[in-house]
Amino acid sequence: MLFRSFFILSGFVISWSSNRTKAPEPFTSYFLKRAARIYCVWTAAAVAMFLIAWAEKGQIVYEPAERWLGNFLMLQDWKPAKPAVICTPIYGNSPLWSLHYEWWFYMLFPAVLRLVRESWRSGIVGVSAIGHAIVYAWLPNPISRLFMYLSIWWIGVHAATTLRARGKVRLVDLALPLLCVFGTALPGLFTTARWLQNERGLSPGLHPILEVRHCLSAIAVVLTAFAWRGSGWWGFSHIVAPFAVLAPISFSLYAIHYRSIAQASYLSFLGNPLMETIFYSTVTLAFCCFSELVLYPKIRSWLRLGGS
Repeated sequence: MLFRSFFILSGFVISWSSNRTKAPEPFTSYFLKRAARIYCVWTAAAVAMFLIAWAEKGQIVYEPAERWLGNFLMLQDWKPAKPAVICTPIYGNSPLWSLHYEWWFYMLFPAVLRLVRESWRSGIVGVSAIGHAIVYAWLPNPISRLFMYLSIWWIGVHAATTLRARGKVRLVDLALPLLCVFGTALPGLFTTARWLQNERGLSPGLHPILEVRHCLSAIAVVLTAFAWRGSGWWGFSHIVAPFAVLAPISFSLYAIHYRSIAQASYLSFLGNPLMETIFYSTVTLAFCCFSELVLYPKIRSWLRLGGS
């Protein structure tokens, strides 16, 4: 559910920061801000992963040129779990599958703002997602999958638009995007039933259940958030607030942690898992602080970018 939460929060933040005025932000400015944010950290992470792989193997580890190109264009996805994947993340950094969606959500967002009337946007995005889900059920393809997941991201966009217009967000205000996400899950449910009827193997972590689970868990995230708000955010200060210190480096931590901590082995010769984990974590935090607190601000300054 972590990635679905991130998608929804990302949609909220992008919508909130991009629509401070009636007129949409110029695309050039918007694109440069998003590209600087994504590619600054991605490039630093790619260099770090190259060095980690070199240290672990004792020699330079080459990734195919087409995989580098696919990742640079943000086309990577999780091939073991989904059909019709263009390429896998470089150096086996599987969590980066979601960065593919995040980038293309960023690119689709201004197009929707310019081409669709505000009152129709959530409906158009939702109907498009359902249509793509129907196509995907019969002919899996990466474009349909992208538009299916856009409906999850758009929950956050809709919430931000509602909050700016009304000063508050009620669960009923999110009925339209939530129903559209549910509708997006239905073709996958029919596909799952058909697979069961044909006695094909199924797993919660694999297609077709995976995409259904992503849609339904996004709805569960929203319902849980409203229930939690109804309880006065009980326990928030103890459960979530302590992690606020990591917020300034959260993106780079997401981008590198799998290879730099979870799957790292370049210090395995120490023979002490605790010492290895402490060192891996220290190096990772240093990398994250450099990439987000030093490198990224310098690039923003060089590009003369204003607020996000």
